[in-house]
Amino acid sequence: MPHRMTNTNRRMNLLKQAVSLTLCAALFTGASAGAVGTTASTTTTASCTCAACSGTSIADIAETSLPFVVSITNISVQEAQQYFDRFDRYGHNQNELEETTSVGSGIIFEQTDDVLYIVTNYHVVEDATTLSVGFVDDEVYEAELCGTDEDNDLAVLKVPLDDLSADTRAAISVAVLGGSDAMRVGEQVVAIGNALGYGQSVTTGIISALNRSISTGTDAQGNTVQATYIQTDAAINPGNSGGALLNMDGEVIGINTAKLASTEVEGMGYAIPISDVKDIIDELKTQTPQQQTVSQQSGSAPMYYFFRF
Repeated sequence: MPHRMTNTNRRMNLLKQAVSLTLCAALFTGASAGAVGTTASTTTTASCTCAACSGTSIADIAETSLPFVVSITNISVQEAQQYFDRFDRYGHNQNELEETTSVGSGIIFEQTDDVLYIVTNYHVVEDATTLSVGFVDDEVYEAELCGTDEDNDLAVLKVPLDDLSADTRAAISVAVLGGSDAMRVGEQVVAIGNALGYGQSVTTGIISALNRSISTGTDAQGNTVQATYIQTDAAINPGNSGGALLNMDGEVIGINTAKLASTEVEGMGYAIPISDVKDIIDELKTQTPQQQTVSQQSGSAPMYYFFRF
């Protein structure tokens, strides 16, 4: 009897071992296939192919992107009120025309055999009498306005390639317009623009929100005008308007345009989603200022600072 009990115990132990091996094989299928009864094995490795995981840094993105981001200078003539010395015959202060300068940014989005096309914000070029563009090599050239779309805060400029020096043509590049629809909240982004008019600078952050609806003013009938933006905590400052918001592949996913300006608020910048406006940009490059649609929009919302620096 003791001998038969021992054999039974051995059979039970072997059965337990077999069950254990079967469970292990089931749990680790794919990682170590054929672990029992065979010498062959198959290994499956999951890998991420995104730029961030493959080692692309902010410095890499800046190096490849700065050549297609430009600075824009707008010289316009504005009416300024004079408070001393000048009065009309009724004793009212007289107004005087005064030349003013504002700055912004732009993105080179297309190059043909003859022309370089640059997209920016409408409010960067508004009322301009002269527009000039500064490139990555610090050379500045006069630009010509093509079409504008005030409602979408977009404008397209062009610079004849013949005007550019050989060094400038060698230094610049053309942006890749990505797909903003594929972006997710929390993804890292990079913003590049002519902050405060000091020249191009680079900031980084994440996408804080998508499809953020913001009031940008009222139309002629007094109705609120809404626009949809990408929200980011990357620093967006005066002069950044019209600059690039980039994903970690260095693709343009937005056009920086505004920030929430309040002493209680930090890190709430906004960019126009590039997927929403690609067709509009292509249309604007074929227009002239005389063909643009005149918008009746006025009265921007006080909390939102649309850069005019």
